Amino acid sequence: MTLSPEKNPSPLFPENLLDGDPSSQKGRLCWRIAHVKSRREKALAGYLADHGIGYFLPMVQRRQPAAKRVRYSLLPLFPGYLFFKADDSGRYTALRSNQIARVIDVSDPVTLVQELRGIHQALCSGLPVLPADFLQPGRRVRVTKGPLKDVEGVVIRRDKHFRLVLSVSSIMQSVSVELDSDMVEPV
Repeated sequence: MTLSPEKNPSPLFPENLLDGDPSSQKGRLCWRIAHVKSRREKALAGYLADHGIGYFLPMVQRRQPAAKRVRYSLLPLFPGYLFFKADDSGRYTALRSNQIARVIDVSDPVTLVQELRGIHQALCSGLPVLPADFLQPGRRVRVTKGPLKDVEGVVIRRDKHFRLVLSVSSIMQSVSVELDSDMVEPV
């Protein structure tokens, strides 16, 4: 669904959702992953916000083909997935939206939140973020300087450029960010 820029949902609701300690579950709130029906990510985000349920929907701006003008759309970075934090009642409310195909319960919320924080930081950095193939665990590195300082990921080399791959293992999806080789150190 193409929306005008002012009608797009916020990628993070509430703004402090990724802050705090993910291992402490206040009020039995658990991280969950919504595997949504085709192209329903933004509709679900709006529904969750209207019902006060926290979510993270990472989106990137993509150029859309148009006849005589340049158009851009915000598209989900991980098509088909939305991350939300809710108790059992909130999970039921989300399912009532009729936007979700299934809900994936997160077994390791600490790792998920760490991965989501890295992706959120990459999106806020202003660097180009592109989807990437999911990589099996390999050599991990930590960025030592620049806007992604302290973010951990896997570095791959493509066409003489280094790319930092940030993965969300729960949904087996990854994104990559281009950077210089002198900006990373092995973990």
